[in-house]
Amino acid sequence: MADQRYEEAKRIPAGRAETATVLAAVGDLSRRSVLDVGCGAGFHPRLFRSAGASRVFGVDAARTLIGYAQRQEERDPLGISYEVHDALALPVIGAFDVVTALGLIGYAPGAAALDTMLAGLAANVRSGGRLVLLHPDPDADWTALADHTRYGLTVTRHDVVDGRTRTTVHLATEPPWEFESFVWPPGVVEAALARTGLSAVHRQTVVTPPGDEGFWRPLRENPTFAVLTATRP
Repeated sequence: MADQRYEEAKRIPAGRAETATVLAAVGDLSRRSVLDVGCGAGFHPRLFRSAGASRVFGVDAARTLIGYAQRQEERDPLGISYEVHDALALPVIGAFDVVTALGLIGYAPGAAALDTMLAGLAANVRSGGRLVLLHPDPDADWTALADHTRYGLTVTRHDVVDGRTRTTVHLATEPPWEFESFVWPPGVVEAALARTGLSAVHRQTVVTPPGDEGFWRPLRENPTFAVLTATRP
């Protein structure tokens, strides 16, 4: 099932590095509220609650994934709320200390849709709060990404669609699977964030799990992902 495959994708080396980098970007979550938009099967909401967040809310457009997340919550209650919402028509759910969109913004079909999506995310960030985005690395070396098998995936580049490069990500999970992803050109996301009125846009340094430096260095030098943070004044 797709929901189980999403969980498996977090366990490959590239997924573990993504998780470590996201946790560094969100910072100390103690007594903080978090809204995760595009939460999928609930991996990140559960992670944030376990990291000390006082209130966690997850939304996704896919009812099947929200249903899976809710069943997880029923089996192992953490106090997480889930609702179905399209990120392109996101209501103001509340004023959150941290809003995350992890693997979401590449699917905005064009620059205008990206602005709409980011404006909806920003509207849920409290004054002084933080927006955290994870998306495919716009500065990646494509040749190297085609040979990232040691990190559990490879990436194949295709055509340009609505201003984004369309790719296929092949995951070495069990069983293997693949999905379509989209990469914004360098600077596009940062410019769109500025248009929302957010400030202090910063790219988080890639964090890798403890282990063999020789193993992790190529991923840090040519990551498959980028994590950006921005603050609502």
